[in-house]
Amino acid sequence: MTKKRKPLNDDDNLAKQFVYGEPITPPPKQNKPQEVEPPPKEATIRLTVDLAESMHRKLSILAARTGKKKAEIVRMLLDEALQDVEN
Repeated sequence: MTKKRKPLNDDDNLAKQFVYGEPITPPPKQNKPQEVEPPPKEATIRLTVDLAESMHRKLSILAARTGKKKAEIVRMLLDEALQDVEN
C-alpha cells in the first residue's frame, strides 16, 4: 500500500523549487528604521590602584547593592571629580 503525498503548501517556496524547478521568490523586504552609528569610542588606558582593604570592601558592597561593576563605579566617581578640569 502506498501513502498519498500531502500537497505542497502555497507558501513552501523551497519545496516548489525542488519539485517543480520554480525559482524561489524572496519574501518582501521590511523597512527597518535606520540604525544610528554610535560615536567612535575613545581609546582606553589601564590604571592600577592600590586600595586599603576597608575601602575595597566598601566598594565591593556598593557594587553588590547597585548591581554595577566596581570599575563602573570608579569611572563614575572619577568623572564626577574631574568635571571641572579642562582638557
